[in-house]
Amino acid sequence: MEIPPTEEFSHFSHRHPLIKISDILDEEDQVICSGCEHDLSSGPAYMCTKISCNFILHDSCFDLPRQIKHKSHQKHTLSLRFFPPYNDGEFTCDACGNSGHAFTFHCDKCKFDLHVECASLPEIEEREDHQHPLTLCYNSSNLFVGKDVEVDVMCYVCKNGVGKSCWFYCCLACKCGAHLDCVSTQEIQVLDI
Repeated sequence: MEIPPTEEFSHFSHRHPLIKISDILDEEDQVICSGCEHDLSSGPAYMCTKISCNFILHDSCFDLPRQIKHKSHQKHTLSLRFFPPYNDGEFTCDACGNSGHAFTFHCDKCKFDLHVECASLPEIEEREDHQHPLTLCYNSSNLFVGKDVEVDVMCYVCKNGVGKSCWFYCCLACKCGAHLDCVSTQEIQVLDI
């Protein structure tokens, strides 16, 4: 009996060929996606054919567009970079404020960076614990009060402050906000952009 050859794929971010696998690992194994840096627990993925190489991508990270236009940064197109363009090999996401070491949607002119999952956050979220839909807000300046007054936005879920430069979800009707992580009740996954 002859085993059919496995189709190999190439990805701009990796020098070795990749193969598509339909189910990733046993539940005990902890493997991190080389693109978004989140756990790969189940589902299809692309894995490097070299045994000594640990490169692996979620199916959705493999299919990310090379460039996007994003509402949060309308001046310029963001390009998908497979490593941070900074000397220390790290970037700080302008959406969540967390660091990253892998894929980033990046603007060279403004030094603006987004994690791939932050770039694909939904504009509207609904939660069972709030009666109105929550809207994604890119900054808190002048959102709830007049032009000359700044206000600290408090997360109604965890009761901690939301950073002035971080994105958050808000309810304009109730004049309240929530951290991105507090709104997300499901496991983080990269969405189609």
